[in-house]
Amino acid sequence: MIYKIGSNLFFVSIICFFIFPQSLSASEVTTSYDFRFRYEYTDDSSKPSKRRRNRIRSRLGFQYSDNERLKIKIRLATAEENTTSANQTLGTGFTLSDIGVDQAYIDYLLTATSSVSLGKIANPFFKPNKSQLLFDGDYNPEGIVIGHKKDGFFGNIGLIKFDEGGPKAVNIIGLQAGLNKKVSADTSYKIAIAQYNFDDIKGRPASDITWNGKLFGNPVDANNYYLNNYNVTNLSAEMKTTIGSDLLPITYFVDFAKNSKADENDTAFLIGAKLTLNDRWKATYFYKDAEANAVFAALVDSDFGGGGVGHKGHQLNLSYNFSKKLSVELTWFDNQKKMNIDYKKMFIDFKYKL
Repeated sequence: MIYKIGSNLFFVSIICFFIFPQSLSASEVTTSYDFRFRYEYTDDSSKPSKRRRNRIRSRLGFQYSDNERLKIKIRLATAEENTTSANQTLGTGFTLSDIGVDQAYIDYLLTATSSVSLGKIANPFFKPNKSQLLFDGDYNPEGIVIGHKKDGFFGNIGLIKFDEGGPKAVNIIGLQAGLNKKVSADTSYKIAIAQYNFDDIKGRPASDITWNGKLFGNPVDANNYYLNNYNVTNLSAEMKTTIGSDLLPITYFVDFAKNSKADENDTAFLIGAKLTLNDRWKATYFYKDAEANAVFAALVDSDFGGGGVGHKGHQLNLSYNFSKKLSVELTWFDNQKKMNIDYKKMFIDFKYKL
């Protein structure tokens, strides 16, 4: 969730703490910045008209480290209050854009191979080719995660707080174990199995749980109470290799999820490939099918099928790098919203990353 900064004093104090203190050297503080302008076109056959809008996303991060073990990171973003989006829609009466804290955490190296992260954390769980089958790319979990990496093996154990606003908090317990191996000079693979348990969902209204009270496609009863809990098993893998006489880099990826707490419509999968044509051009294609009971919909991709679950279809990305910092990307969605409604969407993104 994006936390709005309600006070200019708070905002200034954060900036001053990370930039101006005389006791910090340049080697102790690093900064990151990215900006994206997006033109978005949506043709939803269930709506009376097409939608066109312009959106921005801008993020400024600071990372402090006084030794090899400790890192502290804070990242600010221009965004609406939203768990799965850091976009700000333009053209809203010339109003000011919001600024929020979308990451704020401590990372401490416990041993040479293990670490602990506490706070609002960059998502630590492996997602093949940044898959958004379970978690949107803008979702940053809040809680504590212990990670481990050694000899190609990796794992994460997380206790995540999703919501404290209702009568009882929703916790997410995440367990992931995987293997990252290099087969040859050109080929490597990464594979993982994970279990995500979302407690106390069944029998509660969305107004107790989700950030805006919406359901995002998960089924409910006549009183709009969730019908299922979500205990999701996730299998994910990617393989990086080369193809053709020019040895073009390609990544094959697959992501699969199944909810053991539902009796039907309980699976989701994504399969695709990313091809690097040269230093300038990249193309990515995948097919996704996410059934209504498969995953907890409030956290998944907010764009495919209009967001949430109960959708299937194709997605194609084509990107061009003007330089290492500046790029443009075209994204095309050809989806079946709610499995039978024609849903087309296009993004044109201009991106700058420092």
